[in-house]
Amino acid sequence: MSKLPVCRYNYSSETDPQEDILKQISRAEVVPVRPETIVLIVPPSPQIPTPGREFLVTGPFEGFTSISTLVKKMGFRLKVIDCRLKENINQLVLDGVRDADGIGIATYCDSFVFLQDITRLIKDRYPEKLIFLGGPLVTSLPEVILENTSADCAVLGEGELTLIEFLNSFFARKQSGFRGIKGMAYKVNGLVARNPARPQIKNLDNLPDLDYTIWPNYDSIVRNGQILISSMRGCPQECSFCFKTIPGLRFKSLERFEQEVARLKQTTRFDYTWLNDLTFNVIEKRAVEVCKILKKYHVKYHCFARVQKVSKFLAESLKETGCLGIWFGIESYEQNILDENRKNIKIEEINHAVKTAQDAGLDVRGLFIVGLYGETEDSLQKMLEYIRTSRFLPLVKYLVPFPGTSLYQYARETNKIPDTIEFLTMLSGRKVSDQDDEIINLTGLKEETLRHYFHEIWKITKERELGFEQ
Repeated sequence: MSKLPVCRYNYSSETDPQEDILKQISRAEVVPVRPETIVLIVPPSPQIPTPGREFLVTGPFEGFTSISTLVKKMGFRLKVIDCRLKENINQLVLDGVRDADGIGIATYCDSFVFLQDITRLIKDRYPEKLIFLGGPLVTSLPEVILENTSADCAVLGEGELTLIEFLNSFFARKQSGFRGIKGMAYKVNGLVARNPARPQIKNLDNLPDLDYTIWPNYDSIVRNGQILISSMRGCPQECSFCFKTIPGLRFKSLERFEQEVARLKQTTRFDYTWLNDLTFNVIEKRAVEVCKILKKYHVKYHCFARVQKVSKFLAESLKETGCLGIWFGIESYEQNILDENRKNIKIEEINHAVKTAQDAGLDVRGLFIVGLYGETEDSLQKMLEYIRTSRFLPLVKYLVPFPGTSLYQYARETNKIPDTIEFLTMLSGRKVSDQDDEIINLTGLKEETLRHYFHEIWKITKERELGFEQ
């Protein structure tokens, strides 16, 4: 088989001058009062979350919370419209943006049809209102998304620094053009222009503390234990199936992380969190210190981790500090498939990590993908047998070649996805954990074969799920 292309987001290593402004905004004790109202919108989603992640259809998103917090700290009047699990969405949005000066809409892989419909409706009724987009979908396909919606512009990649310059330019300095603002794409005479990428934030301590009161259902978020905390951003890996719009790995200082936990504890009295670090255990000593901080404030947690660097000391530290469970991205149990998809792990590391975590008394969940590049029936059989003989809860999904990934680029080049708009329309109705959902088949196997193994793994998941809930 031919090698997969590598998708990289090339960010400058420079320090952006907007970072000093971000620091000033974050640390200001007095928030300025600005006359403009910014409405930020969370799209609806058809997704059926994997077991244990049901909060994804009701709880907060960390990136959206960070952007909303920044808008509020800049002094704008902020309104958040969360369209998930809502009825009469179009009317909800049109009523909600009536007094808006700027309208920002988050974009995810399943948002395309909503973006088309809602931006058209807003522009039809309020043609003078500024509509800007942000998030992974528009970052991955800025030209496609802007050309096929009625939005005016988009903030690409890590959004905070670009957002500061963009909003100040448009509202404070009354400059309607976007040329020269790094990290933006925008329409000019019907065509889409794209500016150079913006450097990523160097010092995560310069970010404002997340303000969960921006969410309309704030009380239920706290009551249901849906607070998210992270101590880092980004990921250094190049997995074929993962879209990395924020690639550079950076860390908050432990002092900043503790200050954030202490403030949230004081303001929300939360006692549980999702530790939202994708590569949490990349530095063992630091990971243990993060866990100790959570224990100090009597916060129990779940975490994600790679199967590499899972030592007995780390696993026992997690258990001792209140970790309720650990989620490993395993994906496949065939070394060739892991290598082809640049997972950068070994079968031996999978075995060691799962056993070490379970020996420490942690509940383990393993994430798997059916239909990876290079998949064979033998590799699927190995996955199924490994899961059958394990004691953890397996969470499985069909491969989706998301925009911005190597697999999407491969699927376009090989005509597995002949039409981008049709593909995005399909994603807008696709349910990740639906056993009979549509498949983009990048393997040489029959679709019935992929479905058979998915169904067999799903049966095991449902059988074991009750035990994990008890």
